Amino acid sequence: MPDPGAPGAFRFTRDARSVAALLVLAAWLCALIALWAVFQARGWIVVLLALPVLPALWELWRNPAAWLELTDDHLRWQAARSTADIALHEIDHVMLVTRWDFSIRATVHTKIGTHHRIPAEVTPKAQALEEALAKRSIIVKRQHFTVL
Repeated sequence: MPDPGAPGAFRFTRDARSVAALLVLAAWLCALIALWAVFQARGWIVVLLALPVLPALWELWRNPAAWLELTDDHLRWQAARSTADIALHEIDHVMLVTRWDFSIRATVHTKIGTHHRIPAEVTPKAQALEEALAKRSIIVKRQHFTVL
């Protein structure tokens, strides 16, 4: 977890146990029960359609914490499959791309030419991230509605 003592740091945290995740999981399970009870679907079909529920149940059980922290000298994040610690003086700019589904993808471009995609689970609202980056004099480029 980020150091809670860093004054003036921008922090964003998220965990797997969200109301939306629970509602989607409950709806899927109710649909499977209705498929089995009302429509008398074969057991193997219900089991096959229940397989996507297993990773979601595992994530809810583990409840991995995902966080992003922007201090005066570092940009750090930790997610289930990605961890990074980038010094601010190494960052050339941050690209915020709005997709067709209105989700935001953030990519950190460094001065040596590498780029690091910030995972979706630790990407805060675009406005809040853009303000925190601007406060630390990091160039933010916006690109709207790209296909790729």
